Amino acid sequence: MLQSKRNLSISPQSAPNSLSRRQFLRLVGGTATLAALAACTPPAEAPAGAAGGAEAEGITLIAWFTDRRTINEMTEQTAIPEFESRNEGIKIDMQFVPESELQQKLLTSKAAGNAPDNSSIDETFLDTLTKQEVLRPIPSEVIDVREEMGQLTADLYHISPTGDSPEYYGLPNGVFSAALYYNAGLLEELGYTPDDIPNNWDDFLIWAKDVTEWDGDTLTRSGFSFYGNEGSLYSCLRHQLGGALDGNVYETKDKIRYGDEIGVQSWQFIMDLYNEHKLDSINEGLVSRERFGNGNAVTLYNWTWFNGFMDTQYSDIDWGLRLEPTFSGEPIYGNRGPDVGFTVTTQNEANLEAAFTFYRYLLSPDYLARYSKFRGIQPSLKAMWDEPDFSAESGPQWAPIAIKNRPENSVDWGFVPRELYDAIGQIDPSIRDEGEDITTVLQRADNNGNEFLAGNPQWSILSAADYEANPQWLTAAG
Repeated sequence: MLQSKRNLSISPQSAPNSLSRRQFLRLVGGTATLAALAACTPPAEAPAGAAGGAEAEGITLIAWFTDRRTINEMTEQTAIPEFESRNEGIKIDMQFVPESELQQKLLTSKAAGNAPDNSSIDETFLDTLTKQEVLRPIPSEVIDVREEMGQLTADLYHISPTGDSPEYYGLPNGVFSAALYYNAGLLEELGYTPDDIPNNWDDFLIWAKDVTEWDGDTLTRSGFSFYGNEGSLYSCLRHQLGGALDGNVYETKDKIRYGDEIGVQSWQFIMDLYNEHKLDSINEGLVSRERFGNGNAVTLYNWTWFNGFMDTQYSDIDWGLRLEPTFSGEPIYGNRGPDVGFTVTTQNEANLEAAFTFYRYLLSPDYLARYSKFRGIQPSLKAMWDEPDFSAESGPQWAPIAIKNRPENSVDWGFVPRELYDAIGQIDPSIRDEGEDITTVLQRADNNGNEFLAGNPQWSILSAADYEANPQWLTAAG
Protein backbone atom coordinates (compact mmCIF):
# COMPACT_ATOMS: atom_id res chain seq x y z
CA MET A 1 0.00 0.00 0.00
CA LEU A 2 1.23 3.50 -0.78
CA GLN A 3 2.18 5.46 2.30
CA SER A 4 0.27 8.61 3.05
CA LYS A 5 1.75 12.08 2.82
CA ARG A 6 1.63 12.19 6.62
CA ASN A 7 3.89 9.15 6.82
CA LEU A 8 6.33 10.84 4.44
CA SER A 9 6.41 14.13 6.28
CA ILE A 10 9.28 15.59 8.24
CA SER A 11 7.37 15.12 11.44
CA PRO A 12 3.83 13.92 12.22
CA GLN A 13 2.80 17.55 12.52
CA SER A 14 4.60 19.15 9.58
CA ALA A 15 4.96 18.16 5.93
CA PRO A 16 7.36 20.05 3.63
CA ASN A 17 4.50 21.91 1.99
CA SER A 18 3.57 23.48 5.33
CA LEU A 19 7.01 24.30 6.66
CA SER A 20 7.35 27.63 8.37
CA ARG A 21 10.51 29.62 7.76
CA ARG A 22 11.76 28.67 11.22
CA GLN A 23 11.03 24.97 10.62
CA PHE A 24 12.85 25.01 7.30
CA LEU A 25 15.86 26.80 8.75
CA ARG A 26 16.02 24.16 11.44
CA LEU A 27 15.76 21.46 8.78
CA VAL A 28 18.58 22.82 6.64
CA GLY A 29 20.77 24.02 9.46
CA GLY A 30 20.15 27.75 9.88
CA THR A 31 20.44 30.99 7.97
CA ALA A 32 23.95 30.27 6.73
CA THR A 33 22.63 27.26 4.88
CA LEU A 34 19.74 29.21 3.41
CA ALA A 35 22.14 31.79 2.05
CA ALA A 36 24.29 29.05 0.56
CA LEU A 37 21.27 27.44 -1.07
CA ALA A 38 20.16 30.74 -2.52
CA ALA A 39 23.60 31.33 -3.95
CA CYS A 40 23.60 27.80 -5.37
CA THR A 41 27.26 27.40 -4.49
CA PRO A 42 27.98 26.26 -0.94
CA PRO A 43 31.57 27.15 -0.03
CA ALA A 44 34.19 24.55 -0.87
CA GLU A 45 35.86 25.07 2.49
CA ALA A 46 32.81 24.00 4.50
CA PRO A 47 33.94 21.94 7.51
CA ALA A 48 33.79 18.17 7.46
CA GLY A 49 30.36 16.86 8.29
CA ALA A 50 28.58 19.97 6.99
CA ALA A 51 25.92 19.65 4.33
CA GLY A 52 25.23 23.28 3.65
CA GLY A 53 25.58 23.85 7.38
CA ALA A 54 23.75 20.72 8.57
CA GLU A 55 25.17 17.65 10.24
CA ALA A 56 25.32 15.19 7.38
CA GLU A 57 28.31 13.02 8.22
CA GLY A 58 28.10 9.71 6.43
CA ILE A 59 24.99 10.38 4.30
CA THR A 60 24.93 8.67 0.92
CA LEU A 61 22.15 9.76 -1.43
CA ILE A 62 20.80 7.43 -4.09
CA ALA A 63 20.13 9.42 -7.27
CA TRP A 64 18.34 7.91 -10.27
CA PHE A 65 19.26 9.47 -13.61
CA THR A 66 17.77 8.57 -16.95
CA ASP A 67 20.38 6.94 -19.13
CA ARG A 68 21.76 9.76 -21.30
CA ARG A 69 25.42 9.03 -21.79
CA THR A 70 26.90 12.47 -22.38
CA ILE A 71 25.04 14.06 -19.46
CA ASN A 72 25.67 11.15 -17.14
CA GLU A 73 29.39 11.13 -17.87
CA MET A 74 29.57 14.84 -17.11
CA THR A 75 27.56 14.41 -13.92
CA GLU A 76 29.54 11.43 -12.71
CA GLN A 77 33.00 12.71 -13.62
CA THR A 78 32.69 16.46 -12.96
CA ALA A 79 29.51 17.56 -11.21
CA ILE A 80 29.27 15.01 -8.42
CA PRO A 81 32.93 15.43 -7.36
CA GLU A 82 32.34 19.19 -7.32
CA PHE A 83 29.22 18.82 -5.20
CA GLU A 84 30.84 16.40 -2.78
CA SER A 85 33.86 18.66 -2.33
CA ARG A 86 31.54 21.52 -1.37
CA ASN A 87 29.36 19.36 0.87
CA GLU A 88 31.66 17.12 2.86
CA GLY A 89 29.70 14.33 4.46
CA ILE A 90 27.30 13.90 1.52
CA LYS A 91 28.09 11.25 -1.06
CA ILE A 92 26.09 10.62 -4.23
CA ASP A 93 25.44 7.10 -5.52
CA MET A 94 24.39 7.81 -9.11
CA GLN A 95 22.38 5.03 -10.74
CA PHE A 96 21.11 4.88 -14.33
CA VAL A 97 17.53 3.89 -15.15
CA PRO A 98 16.14 3.78 -18.71
CA GLU A 99 13.55 6.52 -19.14
CA SER A 100 10.97 4.02 -20.37
CA GLU A 101 11.22 2.17 -17.02
CA LEU A 102 11.69 5.09 -14.66
CA GLN A 103 8.11 5.98 -13.76
CA GLN A 104 7.11 2.40 -12.94
CA LYS A 105 10.29 1.81 -10.96
CA LEU A 106 9.61 4.94 -8.91
CA LEU A 107 6.06 3.81 -8.18
CA THR A 108 7.25 0.35 -7.20
CA SER A 109 10.09 1.58 -5.02
CA LYS A 110 7.81 4.09 -3.31
CA ALA A 111 5.30 1.36 -2.47
CA ALA A 112 8.14 -0.75 -1.06
CA GLY A 113 9.43 2.14 1.04
CA ASN A 114 12.84 2.32 -0.62
CA ALA A 115 12.52 5.13 -3.17
CA PRO A 116 15.73 6.89 -4.24
CA ASP A 117 16.57 10.22 -2.63
CA ASN A 118 16.67 12.22 -5.89
CA SER A 119 15.34 11.39 -9.34
CA SER A 120 15.36 12.92 -12.79
CA ILE A 121 11.96 12.54 -14.45
CA ASP A 122 10.35 13.32 -17.76
CA GLU A 123 7.78 16.11 -17.53
CA THR A 124 5.08 13.67 -18.68
CA PHE A 125 5.59 11.72 -15.43
CA LEU A 126 4.91 14.71 -13.20
CA ASP A 127 1.14 14.33 -12.93
CA THR A 128 1.14 10.64 -12.01
CA LEU A 129 4.10 10.82 -9.63
CA THR A 130 2.59 13.81 -7.85
CA LYS A 131 -0.81 12.18 -7.42
CA GLN A 132 0.85 9.01 -6.12
CA GLU A 133 2.85 11.08 -3.60
CA VAL A 134 6.20 9.93 -4.94
CA LEU A 135 7.55 13.49 -5.16
CA ARG A 136 8.33 15.68 -2.17
CA PRO A 137 7.01 19.26 -2.29
CA ILE A 138 9.76 21.85 -2.73
CA PRO A 139 9.78 24.40 0.12
CA SER A 140 9.71 27.99 -1.05
CA GLU A 141 12.94 28.62 0.87
CA VAL A 142 14.77 26.28 -1.50
CA ILE A 143 13.86 28.28 -4.60
CA ASP A 144 11.73 31.35 -5.37
CA VAL A 145 10.33 30.03 -8.64
CA ARG A 146 8.58 33.20 -9.79
CA GLU A 147 11.68 35.31 -9.21
CA GLU A 148 14.22 32.84 -10.59
CA MET A 149 12.26 31.21 -13.45
CA GLY A 150 9.55 33.70 -14.42
CA GLN A 151 5.79 33.91 -14.28
CA LEU A 152 4.88 31.21 -16.78
CA THR A 153 6.95 28.51 -15.07
CA ALA A 154 5.75 29.66 -11.66
CA ASP A 155 2.12 29.40 -12.74
CA LEU A 156 2.32 26.13 -14.69
CA TYR A 157 4.19 24.03 -12.14
CA HIS A 158 2.31 25.27 -9.06
CA ILE A 159 -0.03 22.29 -8.80
CA SER A 160 -2.36 20.62 -6.31
CA PRO A 161 -2.87 16.89 -6.84
CA THR A 162 -5.51 16.67 -4.09
CA GLY A 163 -7.26 20.02 -4.41
CA ASP A 164 -5.43 21.45 -1.41
CA SER A 165 -2.98 24.33 -1.51
CA PRO A 166 -0.74 24.03 -4.59
CA GLU A 167 2.96 23.35 -4.28
CA TYR A 168 5.97 22.81 -6.56
CA TYR A 169 6.94 19.17 -7.02
CA GLY A 170 9.13 19.36 -10.11
CA LEU A 171 10.60 22.18 -12.17
CA PRO A 172 12.12 22.33 -15.66
CA ASN A 173 15.85 22.48 -16.18
CA GLY A 174 15.18 24.61 -19.23
CA VAL A 175 13.30 24.71 -22.53
CA PHE A 176 13.93 23.04 -25.88
CA SER A 177 13.14 24.22 -29.34
CA ALA A 178 13.99 23.29 -32.90
CA ALA A 179 16.52 25.15 -35.02
CA LEU A 180 18.25 24.98 -38.38
CA TYR A 181 21.55 23.08 -38.19
CA TYR A 182 24.06 23.76 -40.95
CA ASN A 183 27.16 21.94 -42.14
CA ALA A 184 29.82 24.68 -42.29
CA GLY A 185 32.18 22.55 -44.36
CA LEU A 186 29.58 21.85 -47.04
CA LEU A 187 28.59 25.50 -47.12
CA GLU A 188 32.18 26.53 -47.75
CA GLU A 189 32.60 23.83 -50.39
CA LEU A 190 29.51 25.18 -52.17
CA GLY A 191 30.73 28.79 -51.96
CA TYR A 192 28.44 29.99 -49.14
CA THR A 193 28.76 31.21 -45.58
CA PRO A 194 26.16 30.69 -42.82
CA ASP A 195 25.06 34.30 -43.30
CA ASP A 196 24.06 33.46 -46.86
CA ILE A 197 21.28 31.15 -45.66
CA PRO A 198 18.03 33.08 -46.29
CA ASN A 199 15.79 34.02 -43.36
CA ASN A 200 12.45 33.76 -45.17
CA TRP A 201 10.89 30.63 -46.65
CA ASP A 202 10.45 31.91 -50.21
CA ASP A 203 14.14 32.66 -50.65
CA PHE A 204 15.24 29.69 -48.55
CA LEU A 205 13.38 27.19 -50.74
CA ILE A 206 15.09 28.52 -53.87
CA TRP A 207 18.49 28.41 -52.16
CA ALA A 208 17.99 24.94 -50.62
CA LYS A 209 16.81 23.50 -53.94
CA ASP A 210 19.91 24.87 -55.61
CA VAL A 211 22.24 23.06 -53.17
CA THR A 212 20.25 19.80 -53.26
CA GLU A 213 21.67 17.06 -55.45
CA TRP A 214 20.00 13.92 -56.84
CA ASP A 215 21.56 11.01 -58.71
CA GLY A 216 18.54 9.66 -60.53
CA ASP A 217 16.13 8.63 -57.76
CA THR A 218 18.80 8.75 -55.06
CA LEU A 219 19.23 11.85 -52.94
CA THR A 220 22.97 12.39 -52.56
CA ARG A 221 22.84 15.80 -50.88
CA SER A 222 19.85 17.36 -49.14
CA GLY A 223 19.56 21.12 -49.02
CA PHE A 224 17.03 20.87 -46.16
CA SER A 225 16.85 17.56 -44.36
CA PHE A 226 13.77 17.02 -42.19
CA TYR A 227 12.55 13.41 -42.69
CA GLY A 228 11.33 12.13 -39.32
CA ASN A 229 10.87 15.64 -37.94
CA GLU A 230 7.68 16.53 -39.77
CA GLY A 231 5.68 16.80 -36.55
CA SER A 232 8.09 19.35 -35.12
CA LEU A 233 8.11 21.30 -38.36
CA TYR A 234 4.30 21.28 -38.38
CA SER A 235 4.23 22.88 -34.92
CA CYS A 236 6.71 25.53 -36.01
CA LEU A 237 4.80 26.36 -39.19
CA ARG A 238 1.52 26.68 -37.29
CA HIS A 239 2.84 29.60 -35.25
CA GLN A 240 4.47 31.24 -38.22
CA LEU A 241 1.17 31.13 -40.12
CA GLY A 242 -1.20 31.79 -37.25
CA GLY A 243 0.73 33.77 -34.67
CA ALA A 244 1.10 33.15 -30.97
CA LEU A 245 -2.56 32.35 -30.27
CA ASP A 246 -4.09 30.84 -33.41
CA GLY A 247 -0.90 28.90 -34.00
CA ASN A 248 -1.25 27.03 -30.71
CA VAL A 249 -2.53 23.53 -31.47
CA TYR A 250 -4.43 23.61 -28.16
CA GLU A 251 -7.37 25.99 -28.50
CA THR A 252 -8.26 25.27 -24.87
CA LYS A 253 -7.02 22.70 -22.36
CA ASP A 254 -9.64 20.25 -23.62
CA LYS A 255 -9.65 20.96 -27.35
CA ILE A 256 -6.96 20.40 -29.97
CA ARG A 257 -7.14 21.66 -33.54
CA TYR A 258 -4.66 19.88 -35.79
CA GLY A 259 -7.18 19.91 -38.64
CA ASP A 260 -8.04 23.60 -38.81
CA GLU A 261 -7.13 25.67 -41.86
CA ILE A 262 -3.72 26.57 -40.42
CA GLY A 263 -3.01 22.91 -39.72
CA VAL A 264 -3.90 21.81 -43.23
CA GLN A 265 -1.77 24.59 -44.74
CA SER A 266 1.18 23.56 -42.56
CA TRP A 267 1.06 19.93 -43.65
CA GLN A 268 0.59 20.89 -47.28
CA PHE A 269 3.74 23.00 -47.01
CA ILE A 270 5.62 20.00 -45.60
CA MET A 271 4.51 17.70 -48.38
CA ASP A 272 5.46 20.34 -50.97
CA LEU A 273 8.99 20.25 -49.54
CA TYR A 274 9.09 16.61 -50.61
CA ASN A 275 7.08 16.53 -53.79
CA GLU A 276 7.52 19.95 -55.36
CA HIS A 277 10.86 21.22 -54.07
CA LYS A 278 12.40 17.73 -53.57
CA LEU A 279 14.64 18.80 -50.69
CA ASP A 280 14.48 15.46 -48.87
CA SER A 281 13.48 11.92 -49.73
CA ILE A 282 10.52 9.90 -48.47
CA ASN A 283 11.42 6.71 -50.33
CA GLU A 284 14.87 6.18 -48.82
CA GLY A 285 13.58 6.33 -45.26
CA LEU A 286 16.83 7.84 -43.96
CA VAL A 287 16.21 9.86 -40.82
CA SER A 288 17.27 13.43 -41.42
CA ARG A 289 19.76 13.69 -38.56
CA GLU A 290 21.56 10.58 -39.82
CA ARG A 291 21.85 12.15 -43.26
CA PHE A 292 23.17 15.35 -41.71
CA GLY A 293 25.55 13.55 -39.34
CA ASN A 294 26.94 11.55 -42.26
CA GLY A 295 27.76 14.77 -44.11
CA ASN A 296 25.06 14.44 -46.77
CA ALA A 297 22.87 17.42 -45.85
CA VAL A 298 23.61 21.12 -45.97
CA THR A 299 20.95 22.00 -43.39
CA LEU A 300 18.86 20.01 -40.91
CA TYR A 301 15.69 20.82 -39.02
CA ASN A 302 15.82 19.22 -35.57
CA TRP A 303 15.16 19.92 -31.92
CA THR A 304 18.34 20.99 -30.24
CA TRP A 305 18.70 17.99 -27.93
CA PHE A 306 20.72 16.85 -30.97
CA ASN A 307 23.62 19.09 -29.85
CA GLY A 308 25.05 16.39 -27.62
CA PHE A 309 25.03 13.90 -30.49
CA MET A 310 26.84 16.33 -32.78
CA ASP A 311 29.59 16.73 -30.20
CA THR A 312 29.99 12.98 -29.68
CA GLN A 313 28.68 10.75 -32.49
CA TYR A 314 29.37 13.21 -35.31
CA SER A 315 32.32 15.12 -33.93
CA ASP A 316 34.01 15.40 -37.34
CA ILE A 317 31.26 17.70 -38.66
CA ASP A 318 31.83 21.44 -38.33
CA TRP A 319 28.32 22.58 -37.52
CA GLY A 320 26.38 25.59 -36.38
CA LEU A 321 22.82 26.75 -35.80
CA ARG A 322 20.56 29.29 -37.45
CA LEU A 323 17.04 30.35 -36.63
CA GLU A 324 14.75 28.48 -38.99
CA PRO A 325 13.25 30.53 -41.81
CA THR A 326 9.88 32.20 -41.26
CA PHE A 327 7.36 33.46 -43.77
CA SER A 328 8.13 37.05 -42.84
CA GLY A 329 11.80 36.62 -41.97
CA GLU A 330 10.95 37.80 -38.44
CA PRO A 331 9.52 36.23 -35.26
CA ILE A 332 7.40 34.50 -34.15
CA TYR A 333 9.58 31.46 -34.85
CA GLY A 334 7.57 28.54 -33.50
CA ASN A 335 7.05 26.61 -30.30
CA ARG A 336 9.26 25.39 -27.48
CA GLY A 337 8.82 22.83 -24.72
CA PRO A 338 10.09 21.91 -21.24
CA ASP A 339 13.03 19.66 -20.48
CA VAL A 340 13.02 16.84 -17.94
CA GLY A 341 13.36 18.01 -14.34
CA PHE A 342 15.00 16.85 -11.12
CA THR A 343 12.97 15.95 -8.06
CA VAL A 344 13.30 14.93 -4.41
CA THR A 345 11.86 11.45 -3.83
CA THR A 346 13.46 10.37 -0.58
CA GLN A 347 11.50 8.40 2.04
CA ASN A 348 14.35 8.64 4.52
CA GLU A 349 13.74 11.64 6.77
CA ALA A 350 17.41 11.65 7.81
CA ASN A 351 18.33 12.27 4.16
CA LEU A 352 15.81 15.00 3.43
CA GLU A 353 18.09 17.95 4.13
CA ALA A 354 20.90 16.51 2.02
CA ALA A 355 18.47 15.58 -0.78
CA PHE A 356 17.25 19.17 -1.05
CA THR A 357 20.84 20.41 -0.93
CA PHE A 358 21.71 18.17 -3.89
CA TYR A 359 18.47 19.16 -5.65
CA ARG A 360 19.36 22.83 -5.41
CA TYR A 361 22.82 22.10 -6.78
CA LEU A 362 21.21 20.42 -9.82
CA LEU A 363 19.22 23.63 -10.34
CA SER A 364 22.26 25.86 -9.91
CA PRO A 365 24.16 27.84 -12.55
CA ASP A 366 27.20 25.62 -12.02
CA TYR A 367 25.40 22.43 -12.98
CA LEU A 368 23.03 23.88 -15.59
CA ALA A 369 25.90 25.60 -17.39
CA ARG A 370 27.24 22.12 -18.24
CA TYR A 371 23.94 20.26 -18.53
CA SER A 372 22.27 22.78 -20.84
CA LYS A 373 25.00 22.58 -23.48
CA PHE A 374 24.60 18.82 -23.82
CA ARG A 375 20.80 18.99 -23.87
CA GLY A 376 20.54 22.00 -26.15
CA ILE A 377 18.23 23.85 -23.77
CA GLN A 378 18.00 27.43 -22.63
CA PRO A 379 18.45 27.20 -18.83
CA SER A 380 15.35 27.74 -16.73
CA LEU A 381 17.15 30.22 -14.47
CA LYS A 382 16.51 33.69 -15.89
CA ALA A 383 19.76 34.97 -14.40
CA MET A 384 21.62 32.73 -16.87
CA TRP A 385 19.92 34.07 -20.00
CA ASP A 386 22.28 37.01 -20.29
CA GLU A 387 25.46 35.12 -19.42
CA PRO A 388 27.89 35.13 -22.36
CA ASP A 389 27.54 31.39 -22.97
CA PHE A 390 23.73 31.52 -23.14
CA SER A 391 22.97 34.88 -24.71
CA ALA A 392 22.20 36.09 -28.21
CA GLU A 393 25.95 36.77 -28.60
CA SER A 394 27.05 33.29 -27.56
CA GLY A 395 28.20 32.07 -30.96
CA PRO A 396 26.96 29.93 -33.85
CA GLN A 397 26.27 26.81 -31.80
CA TRP A 398 24.10 28.53 -29.22
CA ALA A 399 22.84 32.03 -30.08
CA PRO A 400 19.75 30.83 -32.02
CA ILE A 401 18.67 28.76 -29.00
CA ALA A 402 18.95 31.81 -26.77
CA ILE A 403 16.97 33.95 -29.20
CA LYS A 404 14.21 31.54 -30.12
CA ASN A 405 13.49 30.33 -26.59
CA ARG A 406 12.80 33.79 -25.24
CA PRO A 407 9.08 34.00 -24.30
CA GLU A 408 8.49 36.83 -26.77
CA ASN A 409 9.85 34.77 -29.69
CA SER A 410 8.22 31.36 -29.24
CA VAL A 411 5.31 29.70 -27.44
CA ASP A 412 5.44 26.97 -24.80
CA TRP A 413 2.52 24.54 -25.10
CA GLY A 414 3.25 22.92 -21.76
CA PHE A 415 3.16 19.13 -21.97
CA VAL A 416 0.76 16.21 -22.14
CA PRO A 417 0.90 12.49 -21.29
CA ARG A 418 2.18 9.95 -23.74
CA GLU A 419 -1.35 8.54 -24.08
CA LEU A 420 -2.44 11.65 -25.96
CA TYR A 421 0.48 11.32 -28.35
CA ASP A 422 -0.56 7.70 -28.92
CA ALA A 423 -4.08 8.86 -29.79
CA ILE A 424 -2.82 11.20 -32.51
CA GLY A 425 0.45 9.44 -33.30
CA GLN A 426 -0.37 8.25 -36.82
CA ILE A 427 -0.51 11.70 -38.40
CA ASP A 428 3.00 11.62 -39.87
CA PRO A 429 3.02 8.12 -41.41
CA SER A 430 -0.58 8.39 -42.61
CA ILE A 431 0.11 11.56 -44.60
CA ARG A 432 3.75 11.05 -45.53
CA ASP A 433 4.02 7.30 -46.13
CA GLU A 434 0.48 6.18 -46.92
CA GLY A 435 -0.55 9.24 -48.88
CA GLU A 436 -3.85 9.77 -47.09
CA ASP A 437 -5.74 13.01 -47.53
CA ILE A 438 -4.30 15.67 -45.21
CA THR A 439 -7.63 17.05 -44.04
CA THR A 440 -9.04 13.59 -43.33
CA VAL A 441 -6.02 12.52 -41.28
CA LEU A 442 -5.92 15.71 -39.22
CA GLN A 443 -9.64 15.67 -38.50
CA ARG A 444 -9.33 12.06 -37.36
CA ALA A 445 -6.51 13.10 -35.03
CA ASP A 446 -8.70 15.90 -33.65
CA ASN A 447 -11.53 13.45 -32.95
CA ASN A 448 -9.22 10.97 -31.21
CA GLY A 449 -7.37 13.63 -29.26
CA ASN A 450 -10.48 15.47 -28.11
CA GLU A 451 -12.08 12.21 -27.04
CA PHE A 452 -9.04 11.52 -24.87
CA LEU A 453 -9.01 15.03 -23.40
CA ALA A 454 -12.72 14.83 -22.56
CA GLY A 455 -12.01 11.91 -20.24
CA ASN A 456 -8.58 13.02 -19.08
CA PRO A 457 -8.37 16.73 -18.18
CA GLN A 458 -4.84 18.10 -18.43
CA TRP A 459 -3.62 20.85 -16.10
CA SER A 460 -0.26 20.87 -17.90
CA ILE A 461 -1.48 22.19 -21.27
CA LEU A 462 -0.76 25.85 -22.03
CA SER A 463 -3.51 26.63 -24.52
CA ALA A 464 -4.30 29.66 -26.62
CA ALA A 465 -7.04 30.51 -24.13
CA ASP A 466 -4.48 30.42 -21.31
CA TYR A 467 -2.18 32.80 -23.18
CA GLU A 468 -5.05 35.10 -24.01
CA ALA A 469 -5.82 35.31 -20.30
CA ASN A 470 -2.13 35.80 -19.43
CA PRO A 471 -0.54 38.03 -22.10
CA GLN A 472 2.50 38.57 -19.86
CA TRP A 473 3.60 35.04 -20.72
CA LEU A 474 4.43 36.28 -24.23
CA THR A 475 6.76 38.99 -22.96
CA ALA A 476 10.33 38.95 -21.70
CA ALA A 477 8.96 38.84 -18.16
CA GLY A 478 7.23 35.56 -18.96
